[in-house]
Amino acid sequence: MKIQTLLKEQVGFTENEKVIANYILSHKDDILQMSIQSLALKTYTSTSAVMRLCSRLNLTGFKDFKFRFSQELLQPNLEYQYVDPNFPFTKNDSVPEISQQLKKLTIQTIQESQKTLSVTDMKKACYLMKQAKNVAIFGVGDAYLAGLSFQASMTRAGTNYIVTPVYGEQGHLAKTLHQEDCALLLSYSGSTESTIDHAKQLKLQKVPTICITANGDSPLAKICDIALLLPAKEDKGHRIAAFFSRTSMEYYLNIMYSYLYVLDYDEHAKQTID
Repeated sequence: MKIQTLLKEQVGFTENEKVIANYILSHKDDILQMSIQSLALKTYTSTSAVMRLCSRLNLTGFKDFKFRFSQELLQPNLEYQYVDPNFPFTKNDSVPEISQQLKKLTIQTIQESQKTLSVTDMKKACYLMKQAKNVAIFGVGDAYLAGLSFQASMTRAGTNYIVTPVYGEQGHLAKTLHQEDCALLLSYSGSTESTIDHAKQLKLQKVPTICITANGDSPLAKICDIALLLPAKEDKGHRIAAFFSRTSMEYYLNIMYSYLYVLDYDEHAKQTID
């Protein structure tokens, strides 16, 4: 049984051992740098109590405990395969545990995004963008940052996409586009008011539109000509950060960039090398 499990269950523990166990669980990173004397001082117990706890855990001593505990923290938690994308870690998690959780969440996000991806719609979107005279990118917040990264990749490959660097100017950008152009609108929720307004303006001007969103029933998805749907797993109003949505959207944009590169591989490769 894992050390952490034994420390949590505290079967047969004395009161002092429970105090030490609780301290260890809430200071996982610090414990690995502490001496047995420091731990005894922090928990108002004694080095003998710490040694008795180590013995109860079937360990030879405090050094053995720190070695085995550090190894355990670096191992993936196989007991819980699914990671909550809104709260992937807890207040007592250590750096190794957080790194494992975020690693699992990244893998989980990509796997779920790949299942949701419509290859047909992705190819349609890429061909539409390839044939367009200009491609403009719209988004807010994390979606806007993902769009900037995508634009940078396309620029390095020798293709210039339009992103306004000034917040609030996207409405003016939308009004400059024409039928021979194309617009890429990014919004995980599909309900971002300004992005929807831009989509409506583009529709009036008969500009072909592509959106990447997690909500197929959203106003944005219904307005756009092609909707590339992400997995709807994240709660925007109740989350630590946009871990899932950012990774998922960037994954789709990386696929888009890669396929656009493939469609003109030799020319892009030449531009990249130059």
